[in-house]
Amino acid sequence: MSQRLRVAIIEDNATARATIRSHLIVLGNLEVASFSTGTELKNALKKQNFELLIFDFHLGQRRNGVEWVQILRQSQFIQPSTGIVFITADRLPQTIGQIIDTHPDLLLLKPYTINALHRGVNHYLEYRKHAATALRYMDEGNTAAAITTLDKRRREKLPPRVATDLEKLRARLLLQKGDYPAALAIYERTLAQSNKVLWAQWGKLKCHYQTGDWSACHASLDDMLETLLTRDKAFEWLACLSFEQAAYEKAEFFLDHIQDSELSLPATRLKTMTYQKQNRIIESIDLLQKKREYNRSTKERFDEFTFELAEFYLSIAQESPHNHREESLSQARKLMGVAARSQSDLQVQQRHDYLLAYSYVMEDQLSKAREVINREHMNVFQRSSASTLIVAARVVNSLGDEKRALEMLELARNKSELGEMPAEQQTLQTRMLTAEKDTGLADKRAEQFNEQGQQLFVKKQYLDALAAFYRALQLTPDEPAYQLNMLQTLLVCDTDSYRAMTLQTLIAGLLTQPLSDNNQRRYKQLVQQYPHIATVTKAPDNNSSASEAG
Repeated sequence: MSQRLRVAIIEDNATARATIRSHLIVLGNLEVASFSTGTELKNALKKQNFELLIFDFHLGQRRNGVEWVQILRQSQFIQPSTGIVFITADRLPQTIGQIIDTHPDLLLLKPYTINALHRGVNHYLEYRKHAATALRYMDEGNTAAAITTLDKRRREKLPPRVATDLEKLRARLLLQKGDYPAALAIYERTLAQSNKVLWAQWGKLKCHYQTGDWSACHASLDDMLETLLTRDKAFEWLACLSFEQAAYEKAEFFLDHIQDSELSLPATRLKTMTYQKQNRIIESIDLLQKKREYNRSTKERFDEFTFELAEFYLSIAQESPHNHREESLSQARKLMGVAARSQSDLQVQQRHDYLLAYSYVMEDQLSKAREVINREHMNVFQRSSASTLIVAARVVNSLGDEKRALEMLELARNKSELGEMPAEQQTLQTRMLTAEKDTGLADKRAEQFNEQGQQLFVKKQYLDALAAFYRALQLTPDEPAYQLNMLQTLLVCDTDSYRAMTLQTLIAGLLTQPLSDNNQRRYKQLVQQYPHIATVTKAPDNNSSASEAG
């Protein structure tokens, strides 16, 4: 007898919960549990795993189902193989768009028939049977083996819908692995059959973003602005691209197209950052206060925005002289206390305590900070958010543990890359850059990324090398050796740009600063090898040979 599939229903209405459960039980071979809130599910996940989660979108005075999926994925409470089903009566395009962004295995709109539920779940069970080996490899972290398994499945005769779902999974894994051309081929092939397939549209966009092809990103986003299902998220993406180019007014313009009440937490963070970059601190505070009030009846979301406001006051204190920090620190501590009140969640408590320790650091009360971080729950980071880890890195670095701070920043970066939302990745990357520079760790982090890039370049993994060199330059934009590595890799890839970096800006940077003899030799050799770059701007006059990326 095959193992029973463990299913969890998350629905705030008791009658609806019982109804769904009764409909599932008759399918047989299912072990069904039910929960009224995401918090109850999270507590259960500490003890057991579920292979399938069935969420209602609206969960009463709580976070919605989409928010819970994002939280559980990023904090690794659910496995990569976990199936997601959404049930909702809300037909607003913004709602449907949010749900689709989570890549659900099934979406049912109320009122639905029992037959529709049975067909959907039975299809998922059929798909899971064919994908079982690949899903197991995913949970083990062996993406390459999962892809190989799916490649073999493609040669088998499968039901058309199952074949489509397996191809969708293969594309997702290829994207995760960094094989962007192969993933892009699947998305484009799917869109050639129907240009309305949203998962393929977003997948294509992510491929272009990961390869740094922002021109293609803009082309895709222009099309998405025309559809209500994708409009808000497209504006969010455009804001992210503008923010990374330091075009803060333009980023604000795009975010202004989304109603403040509809701004997600990451998008709200991004908007406050656009204000902050323009020295409009009051507007940042007003937006966060407004979002708190919008969500006063939704406790978890209210607490999230309260923490965000507390963290913003800490950033104000960080940028202020020591003798002008008292008011900001006092405000931050009051808000931290409100957000953590009556909270038994260890991750919430950990976030509160690291923020508190950080406030002590800014007052030079290092013994108090050390006392706080020595608490038992402060050194377990498996479930910690990237945001908490960034603050933790600041604290431990201030207490003299540079090595541990670097490890925390790397873990934060890895966690940030799990996020599906563009604004979340953008804001976390910005916070990391700021923390790395503030703590004096920027040079060492840049060295790490540059070394990674060199190794990847030698292996001819050029796109991954570009990403590493780009990160190094974000930290130390005026380092000629890193500029040359980036330039050489762009030339090898035969492209004029990568994200916010272009051949023109790189060459201009190299020619406006003194270069060592070795760097001059490398540049001259690149001009000889790729004569077209001499037309971008005048090359330095020097002889000799160049080295490989280094």
